[in-house]
Amino acid sequence: MPSSNKEHAASVTGRLPSLERERSFSTYASLSFTQISLAAAIWTVLVGGMVPSAGNTFVAIIGYTCGAVLGMAPVLLGSALPSFRYGVDVIEISKAVLGVRGSVLTLAGFLVMSLGWASVAFAMMCRGIGLMPVHAGQIEVGVGERSVVLVGCVILLLMFFLLRRGFDTVQRVNNIVGPIFVVFISASLLLLLWKFGLRKLLLTNVPAEQALTRDPRRSFIYALEFGATLSLAWYPYLGGLYRLVKYRRHTVGPSMIGGVLIGGGFAVIVPALAAVQFGSADPTLWFIQLAGPVAGSVVVCIILLLSITAISMTVYLAANAVQQIHMLARIPWTWLLLLMLVPLSLAVMNTSWVLAHVMTFATFGSLIFIGLSGVMLTDFWILRRQFIAPEHLFVADSSGCYWFWGGVNWVAIAVIAVSAAFYLYIYDPITLRAGDAFQFFGAALPVVAASGALYYVLAKFIVIPSGRGGYRACWNSSAVDGVAQVGL
Repeated sequence: MPSSNKEHAASVTGRLPSLERERSFSTYASLSFTQISLAAAIWTVLVGGMVPSAGNTFVAIIGYTCGAVLGMAPVLLGSALPSFRYGVDVIEISKAVLGVRGSVLTLAGFLVMSLGWASVAFAMMCRGIGLMPVHAGQIEVGVGERSVVLVGCVILLLMFFLLRRGFDTVQRVNNIVGPIFVVFISASLLLLLWKFGLRKLLLTNVPAEQALTRDPRRSFIYALEFGATLSLAWYPYLGGLYRLVKYRRHTVGPSMIGGVLIGGGFAVIVPALAAVQFGSADPTLWFIQLAGPVAGSVVVCIILLLSITAISMTVYLAANAVQQIHMLARIPWTWLLLLMLVPLSLAVMNTSWVLAHVMTFATFGSLIFIGLSGVMLTDFWILRRQFIAPEHLFVADSSGCYWFWGGVNWVAIAVIAVSAAFYLYIYDPITLRAGDAFQFFGAALPVVAASGALYYVLAKFIVIPSGRGGYRACWNSSAVDGVAQVGL
């Protein structure tokens, strides 16, 4: 249990269920701005140029927005709302369906995604700031590469001291950063409209050789898939955030409006429009052309530096989640934070390699959550009727409800494995190869639905009749008592 963080109770920086009085997100705006900051800081830079590559810019924007909204629904139902109800993150919640030992699969996927995305965003931020003088022709490329490492070291120190101040400090900074992002992205849109006009922005497409397709229908489906998978990438994060949300009325709006429509929609679509017009998705290039060399360079540096709080939040959630490993749970909080920053410190040593390879690991790590989201949604809302026994989530032997077979629900694991294989059969997220079935509804949303349906059938015929998983024993007594224990 972290002892060096005097500002927080163990239930905030540790694994214990958070009580209502300990929850940090007490207003609609605080959760919204945090999600805007997280989404805009990472997605604006990383995927801004992905949307127009679908082929038809106007159709792609519509498809991307639809996919982002639809993809957030299973995330809210399977991850956010259960974590809010019981005050624990999605890794603890997943024990009810994967088993107390099987939840290591969720933890592994979470760490790969968290540290993978954080490393990519951190590498791009350091590279963008460190190579800014190179773009301006002021220094040579070799000197610029060394400045990237220097910038990275300085930013790592800033992130460490920010994290040491505690979760509330990071949240308060995000409450400032979120609106600033909205202002900068809005200013970018106004400049684009002034320079090109709305008609030209929407009707200009990427060159034919850069487009995935010229068929408007397939362009819509590709963009739908981009939006859905990016929303599903929220799955491991929202549990860590929603365990600290105070009121139920704040559980839907901030995610849909802040995380999806503004942070993951508006903040992606505007850079996408700019990428088409300037022929580059790199904001260090198109923003300088849009706003001028001086103003553009200053604004780009500010936007990149604003990503510090988003990356810090991701590292914080990873440090909190990794305490599932008992050996690491005994490490003081300060040293645990330093351990989580090691991948970022390695990333800054070779940012070009990171940007070329780490996204591959992060993408395949997210495959776990496509199937898991459908399984957990079905398990929590249909099979368990919204009730779990939180005290049994911490029982790591056969006396607990969620022991299944040696601590693992092999039926759920098998469904997730089949779902990942089925997803890759329909669509390869690395090469962007799409099968014939992809043209109807994409891959992510059908796989979520199919995994949920498959687990429902197998649970009804195998898991529940075997008497494992506490589907009958824990419904009436322990589950209700457990809700009272976390103050909800």
